[in-house]
Amino acid sequence: MSIRIALVDEKKYESLLTASALGNIGFEVSDLVNNWQEVSAAIKENAPDVLMICLDSNAIHAVVMAEKARALYPELGLVFLTSTPDLRLVGIAEKELPHGVQVILKSSVTDLHILTDAIHRSMDDLKSHPKTRWVNGTTFTDESAFTTVLHTLTQVQIETLRLVALGSSNAEIARIRLVTEKAVEHTITRILYALKIATNPRHNARVLLSREYYRCVGVSREI
Repeated sequence: MSIRIALVDEKKYESLLTASALGNIGFEVSDLVNNWQEVSAAIKENAPDVLMICLDSNAIHAVVMAEKARALYPELGLVFLTSTPDLRLVGIAEKELPHGVQVILKSSVTDLHILTDAIHRSMDDLKSHPKTRWVNGTTFTDESAFTTVLHTLTQVQIETLRLVALGSSNAEIARIRLVTEKAVEHTITRILYALKIATNPRHNARVLLSREYYRCVGVSREI
């Protein structure tokens, strides 16, 4: 009996491509959905074995959706697809992920057999290996699989980077963090240094940081 997968992705074209690839390697995509109401209906009506969710559109909402789905069906395997190697960039702490979830960095998986293994592990790990597994190419690892410069940034620096990319001014960031604007300026300077981004009078530091943020989360955006 083939494994039934409910695929959650707001990007219809990409979800169709993923569904086609899954079908070609022997899985049954029972549902293509993009919101909680549809996910809930799919679980109740079609009882999928695995919920596969793209995190890139609204990662926090996606994690909440996964937790609610697990509450309906505790045996549900979970696979997350993402473009970013550090989920803090999209507002998620790894410890907040549901247990046994498989996190696949899209750019690292070129072999569909890796996707197959992740789907099977998402069900097997519910009891035998409750921690998060990242899929890094052909390697499954615990916790964060990718040692990049992003992991040298503190939580405050990551959050500041996110706020800059989202268009918040230094004054707005200072109010959110309950610090002075000077402290925000110092944090931005440290981020630039950590990411090895050189600045000069002709380039706005905030624009450079925003470009780096959207590059890291795998979003094409003209700034």
